[in-house]
Amino acid sequence: MPKNDHPQALRFLASMEKHGQQEAVSQFCEGNPLSKSANGNKKFQWAKSLCAFLENHYDDESVKAIRMDCACGPKYGYGGSKLKAVYEKSRDPYDFVEKANALDLGFSLEYDGTDYCLIYPKCYCSCVGGTDEPLPRTWCYCTLGYSRRMFGYIFGKEVRTELISSIRQGDAVCRIRINVPDA
Repeated sequence: MPKNDHPQALRFLASMEKHGQQEAVSQFCEGNPLSKSANGNKKFQWAKSLCAFLENHYDDESVKAIRMDCACGPKYGYGGSKLKAVYEKSRDPYDFVEKANALDLGFSLEYDGTDYCLIYPKCYCSCVGGTDEPLPRTWCYCTLGYSRRMFGYIFGKEVRTELISSIRQGDAVCRIRINVPDA
């Protein structure tokens, strides 16, 4: 029997269990195993199946919560600690954005006077980043969890995230709004 030992599958299993969906996750995993050795096509097909499963069984808010909780990373040592140090030395949000963008970490930031926007020029997803094929918006909700953890760490408080655009839906960039309450 094929294994479900791929990191994406393990995070999905844990998230579904966290959200009280043990029986549903067993049902999904039985028909959609994803092993560490899966090739790019298998990972992409698994991602499509996962999206269809979630969309057919849950409302949008539940789907968001499940996907946000199965996000990978972030690895704070890579960009988070650098961004946190820059934030702590910045005079204001505009200065932070300017200094953060100078780090050239593979994404850019904008600030509109109220919220930040995190902008990715390409899909960095380790599971589906190797293909140009579209995926439902459901797949990209994980980046909200990633962004929420990353910027919560940077700002030292809980933040809200919203998916504005996604390369997987045919947009030119991935754009995530980051709202920092009482910023």
